[in-house]
Amino acid sequence: MNIENILAPYGAVPTKIQYEWLNRKTAFIHITVNTFTGKEWGDGSESPSIFNPEKLDARQWISSLKEAGFTTAILTAKHHDGFCLWPSKYTEHSIKNSPYKNGKGDIVREFTDATKEFGLQAGIYLSPWDRNHPQWATPVYDEYYMNQLTELLTEYGEIYEIWWDGAGSDKANYKWEEWVKIVRKYQPKCAIFGPTQTAHLNDIRWVGNERGKAADDCFATLDIEVLKSEDRSEMAKGLNAGTPNGKRFIPAEADVSIRPGWFYHPEQDEMVKTPEDLVDYWFTSVGKNSGMLLNIPPTPEGLFHEIDCKNLLTWDEYIKDIFKTNLAENSEISGNSISGEYTAKNLLTNEDTYFIADDKAAEITFNFKAPITFNCFKMGEEIKLGQRVREFAVEYLENGEFKPIITGQSIGFCRAEYFNDIITTAVRLKITKAEMNPILKQLKVIGFLKLKVISADLSSDTK
Repeated sequence: MNIENILAPYGAVPTKIQYEWLNRKTAFIHITVNTFTGKEWGDGSESPSIFNPEKLDARQWISSLKEAGFTTAILTAKHHDGFCLWPSKYTEHSIKNSPYKNGKGDIVREFTDATKEFGLQAGIYLSPWDRNHPQWATPVYDEYYMNQLTELLTEYGEIYEIWWDGAGSDKANYKWEEWVKIVRKYQPKCAIFGPTQTAHLNDIRWVGNERGKAADDCFATLDIEVLKSEDRSEMAKGLNAGTPNGKRFIPAEADVSIRPGWFYHPEQDEMVKTPEDLVDYWFTSVGKNSGMLLNIPPTPEGLFHEIDCKNLLTWDEYIKDIFKTNLAENSEISGNSISGEYTAKNLLTNEDTYFIADDKAAEITFNFKAPITFNCFKMGEEIKLGQRVREFAVEYLENGEFKPIITGQSIGFCRAEYFNDIITTAVRLKITKAEMNPILKQLKVIGFLKLKVISADLSSDTK
């Protein structure tokens, strides 16, 4: 097979929107009347008069996220209670009838202005389920929703992700195709996250739980039937694991809240996920070939709590520290590459290049002159050309014999693992099965330094 055929995309591959989405670090921001009632799901009867976050500062939110390394933030412009955080022309159940800024406020505007100021991308959550609207799930509501969607997509600048929650809408028959046309018309760069009903239209899929945990082997490819059935089983090839050789490229988004709830509750101030918890979350989301979506809920004053901000910042410092040094750079690296242009040495650079194996199997070995201690690795395929690997092992040399650290089936755009300290003079990546010659983008052999993480229970199943 010639190099041109090997470099041709294999199977389902990401669109430009999906590829850029995979490289984002995204925050969720949940605030609505629930912030003042203590509920997680409002029933739509709440009076706008209770909504008054007097010290709300979207710049504080976004600057905190920027400092913690986030690139995108998604705001709940309307949750299931139907209360709108912008002065929508199509309902009175909105911020314009609240005491916030004497009815002159627009939190969506404050949010999008802040994202522009600090260089983050803005996303919008607009719940299809509306417990306030008297004609919800009728053609009248469809028109209402499309009008509101148009407001949000035409009046606030670029929107990079639209988030459609499936909660409460199992029996509704929305005009999804028309809704998607509105997104594509007004925001052509926008990624669409949607529920079962939008399976054939989605750019992104749910990971199947709200614990921020993808399957150990999570494929970005998927068969539409899996989305339609919303198979949440973490053992099956469902939402959590994807489908090897699936007909569509629809990567998973692993959502979780930094607190037990999605909205702020003062009694949870001592239950905020620690920086160590969040490091574990990174490995169970991004490290498993999935997107990250971490919720940080503002207080009734309208600010991120100082505990949340502190933990976010420390987490970001930990992640940067973990991946600051690539121990592999001090190794002699070898591998069965297809040519001198695509050798294993390319894996050690930050340039836009890669390693291509000369066969469907590959061995890449890192030999060190002196023993190293490491307990983490990070690697990735050139996902633009398809997810090709089906079986691999990362191994280390002990007493003249290579022993496995991790075995798996999926690498994707990012596969990262941590484990107990290992001392060795050689590390090997062994790919034993692939659909096409493996094409790898990076492989780092790194130490955790002094940070020790125990896999945490990141449960947050109240969305």
